[in-house]
Amino acid sequence: MKKLLVVFFALLMNASVVLAGDCFSDPIYDRDWNGVVTTGMFVRDVACMEGSEIITTVPEGQVVHVIAETDGWYKVETSDGVVGWSGQWLLEQTSQPFSSNEPEEEQEPLYDVTGHDYETAIRYLGDNGIVQGYDDGSYKPNNTVNRAEFTKIIVGAKLGSNPTAYASNCFPDVPSNEWYASYVCYALQAGIIGGYPDGTFKPANSINLVEAAKIITNTLEVDIPTIESDLWYREYIEAMQANNYIPQSFTALDQSVSRAEMAEMTWRIMEEKTDQPYVEFNIMEETKEEADSNEAEYTTCADSNMPSNIDLDEVRDTWLGWYNNARASEGMHNYTYNGYLDYSAAVWSEYSLGVGEMSHTRPGQTDYYDYSIITDWFSDLGLTFANNSGVTYSENIGLATYRCSDTECTQEFIDAIEPIFNAYMAEKGTTYTAHYDSVMNPYFNIIGLGFAIDSSNEWVYLTVHYGTKLESNPTGTCNL
Repeated sequence: MKKLLVVFFALLMNASVVLAGDCFSDPIYDRDWNGVVTTGMFVRDVACMEGSEIITTVPEGQVVHVIAETDGWYKVETSDGVVGWSGQWLLEQTSQPFSSNEPEEEQEPLYDVTGHDYETAIRYLGDNGIVQGYDDGSYKPNNTVNRAEFTKIIVGAKLGSNPTAYASNCFPDVPSNEWYASYVCYALQAGIIGGYPDGTFKPANSINLVEAAKIITNTLEVDIPTIESDLWYREYIEAMQANNYIPQSFTALDQSVSRAEMAEMTWRIMEEKTDQPYVEFNIMEETKEEADSNEAEYTTCADSNMPSNIDLDEVRDTWLGWYNNARASEGMHNYTYNGYLDYSAAVWSEYSLGVGEMSHTRPGQTDYYDYSIITDWFSDLGLTFANNSGVTYSENIGLATYRCSDTECTQEFIDAIEPIFNAYMAEKGTTYTAHYDSVMNPYFNIIGLGFAIDSSNEWVYLTVHYGTKLESNPTGTCNL
């Protein structure tokens, strides 16, 4: 009996000296997979039932990340970032994702502008309380700015405060309770902005360079030259260009302004920085004499193959009205017809009728729209265009069903071609905007409209030619 007691005491002694650690001699292997908890799970500090401490619990159904394994145990990381050991019988491997709830490392304010070309300007505006980053500390310098944001920031830069006294319904689409309302209404009453011809402000629209130039020069009191021009934006762009205030990242007058470009222009003006890299636009505008010259009488041959029961003057007036109304809604200048472009458009419609296909593909052309070949095609007709900031001409086409056997078919013809115009305009805001961009291009001044009718198949072939202005004076072009 004494011997048995000694043995039992020895066993107790051995149990009391079990150390916290791997209870077995198996090595630990790295693992990398996710497991779902099948029952409530204890997570222990060491891989052992005895002598270990429970450091957290994980409920059934939660996913943990398995990072190691030894005999009967998994080393896991929980969604709260706790790392410990659990019994293998408590987990099943799963394809469910593991997500950690560890707090994200706090980012430095405006952390995403480091190294940006316009970092100095952005940080200047940030340090002076003119702009703020997003909740996560980012600035998102390449995001575009809408009209409301731009107006608020530029007016805030001038006043250094919120002009609350001006918070009223100054535009029908600017409710008084909007965060930008007081800034927009101040800008209106101060003569900084004027809105669109339809009386709206369109606060959510992206702001482009010419719109931004007007707001920023008026607000920050840049000297604006007196210029006689039919282009409402020219004096503001010239004011910016006179001081090298337009950053070199702009390539077109209608380019949307980014948050970085907004900061750069504001910084240059406020600190009178005239020695920074800049871009300058050569704004070409017709004189009255040139406009009168380009308003050539429609060459009679442009419509020589069209039926007499369609009043093509009324058709063209209607088409031009659609275009100019759309442009006016965006504060843009009007188009005027040019007889030479009416002719070139008619030539292409007649050719398309002859081949039974409406496309941009000239003979010998492999690409759908080969600019150089189409340029040569225009040149063969005696037409060359002025180059305005890399823009010269464009071509839109359309094909529509048309049928009419009455003695007067003008309205039927207008009804037939209206869906083509609507299709152009429907591209706005989509991934393909080539036709819409031609209609709304700020560099184009003249257009031509030409048709051809396939009476047997009841089709009308339509071509629109756009141009900056003609540099040539073609003769003998009536050769359909």
